[in-house]
Amino acid sequence: MKKKWMIGAVAAIFLLGNATGAWAGSAWKEVKALFNPSINVELNGEQAEGIKALQYNGSLYIPVRSVSDYFGLNSKLEFDKKANKLTIGGPMYLNLHEKWGDNSYQIIVNGNWNPSILTDTRKLYSNYYMGVDFQEETIKDITMDDYIKQSLADQFKYLHVGKQTDTKIAGVDAQVMDYQTSDTVGKLLILQKDADFVSLMFFVDKTRYQASDLKEYDKIISTFNIQ
Repeated sequence: MKKKWMIGAVAAIFLLGNATGAWAGSAWKEVKALFNPSINVELNGEQAEGIKALQYNGSLYIPVRSVSDYFGLNSKLEFDKKANKLTIGGPMYLNLHEKWGDNSYQIIVNGNWNPSILTDTRKLYSNYYMGVDFQEETIKDITMDDYIKQSLADQFKYLHVGKQTDTKIAGVDAQVMDYQTSDTVGKLLILQKDADFVSLMFFVDKTRYQASDLKEYDKIISTFNIQ
């Protein structure tokens, strides 16, 4: 019977051949690990071809680059010897482009978030308690005020909207709304560029919410780019 192994949230990186090479004389020390090529790695119910494991000190280790590549994640892997820092992956760029629209929209989100919906006009990413729903649609001959009223009566009718603030995002008119639902709290941003309307809903699980969570929202908004 094929063995199945539970892998930790962060897998160690294989550094085979490097312990006495490029980083010789540093704080690295050589260790003895066992390699069993017969071990099969299964990820989310599927056989992960080409991913092998090492066993060291009672734990299994798999290469983070192979796992990130398998899931299609950012596989950036850098080691800064001077700072003694290992960087794995990076932020993710979410892009929207409506087929009939003239513009493209981009934000940068936390590189540890996972996608739930991925289309040309909608991107939904989250972790276990926080995330963002980024959407675009093109509608001609409608004002920003009318679009917001229509959206709050239709696709966002489940939101209990509080404070509404007019602002500018990436140089265009926008409105930001504080909201709550039975399960979440967050911010809803709606902006207009030509005939394009873009909404960005930032949400946090109500049972875990802290005011400091809004720093993540501010970070996302600071990256908003229109092309």
